[in-house]
Amino acid sequence: MASMTDDQYVVARLDSFNTWPWPLSLLVIIGIGYFFDLYDVLTLGVAAPYMGPELGVSPVTLSSIGSMVVLIGYTVGALLYAHIADTVGRKVGLLITLLTYSIGSILTAASTSVLEVYIWRFITGLGIGAELSIAAAYLSEMAPAPVRGRFQSLGTFIGFIGAGIGPLIGYFIIPAFPWGWRLFFVIGGLGAVTAVFFRWWVPESPRWLVHKGRVAEAKRIVEGLESRWRELRGALPQLPQLQAEVRRYERVPVVELLTSRKYASRVLFVLFVYLLYYAFTYPFLGMTASLLRASGMTAITSLYIVGFGGLGYAIGAFLTAVFADLLERKNLIIIGFVLQGIGLFLIGLKISVAEVLGAYFLAALANTFLVTGLYVYMAEVFPAGARSMGGALTNGLGHLSPEISIPVTVAMFASYALFGAFTFLAVLAFATAAIMTLGMRTTRRILETLE
Repeated sequence: MASMTDDQYVVARLDSFNTWPWPLSLLVIIGIGYFFDLYDVLTLGVAAPYMGPELGVSPVTLSSIGSMVVLIGYTVGALLYAHIADTVGRKVGLLITLLTYSIGSILTAASTSVLEVYIWRFITGLGIGAELSIAAAYLSEMAPAPVRGRFQSLGTFIGFIGAGIGPLIGYFIIPAFPWGWRLFFVIGGLGAVTAVFFRWWVPESPRWLVHKGRVAEAKRIVEGLESRWRELRGALPQLPQLQAEVRRYERVPVVELLTSRKYASRVLFVLFVYLLYYAFTYPFLGMTASLLRASGMTAITSLYIVGFGGLGYAIGAFLTAVFADLLERKNLIIIGFVLQGIGLFLIGLKISVAEVLGAYFLAALANTFLVTGLYVYMAEVFPAGARSMGGALTNGLGHLSPEISIPVTVAMFASYALFGAFTFLAVLAFATAAIMTLGMRTTRRILETLE
């Protein structure tokens, strides 16, 4: 093999391993941040049937407007903090996003009016919107190419445990105390503060350092990784032949992302997928409990369905980790979109409590099965100079679609009851599966060869 420069050596060494070479604690620390982000996504929808009467507003109004406000925060935060992650560092981005979320969640718990809830949900959204993209970029850069999908999915799986048990925590806590919904938000906020402390000790992404020209720093991190590997496992694996030039980069401006031939087609594809995905996902996540309540179920029954059916969130993310590198990534995502559509349609049938519970479980499982793969895939699609900003731009703008789909869902419910609302959401899921067929293949490919 021809001699390598230091920057080529760093990239080749990172991709030489056939398993996760870093301490498992690193994967857990990033996953715990995901955990509280995704725990929070469902909090307002789960708590709204109890918050609404106390604050003098209907649960459907609170959950729908509250979801729209937090989504605006997602968009603003994604663009603001992704700029920081691309220019200052992935690690800094990971710290400030989680800290922002913590502040918003704790102050939501202290709210005494609907207006205060909306303000603090916006602040919460600032943190979550960027966290999901930056964490995906970080894990994609830290994981070796042969197992990138598997271990990035495992990190996300830890996060979706939060989505799975969050509603269950709400089921037991919220009805138990007059202030139960406030405790529900505090748990998420204080947990995230703890995660911020642990994230302080994670290493910067060596790939990010290389592409920013800070090769000596990247090499020191990789040399430490090599020493740890020799100590625990013995000989280092053989270096792969690098199939692409390792280039230094400056942050890609938003204008270039939108206008250059190199990036524009990728931006449009990813944006359309995110627009449709979030259009059905946020009404599903944020309004199901309130819509079931408004369709005649009791508050405790609706909470029971999203609480126990929500266990599907964790299982779906785990299944992605199992299959992520066995089949082409985009095909797994397509399967997830189809299953999501089926689950949403079955919720709308509302044959019985048991049937709705099973349908919600299927929809929850499918949602995390597809989105866990989607976060891996979208981080792969953009090159290093645009990985955080490209992901944040498309993810952030994609969060605007629920500003339309949530009112449409409410209108469909008013005119055609639960069946009409969830059939509308199911159609969006099937449409997203069709668009996803146009995506590029990325599984087991070195990131630099995708640029």
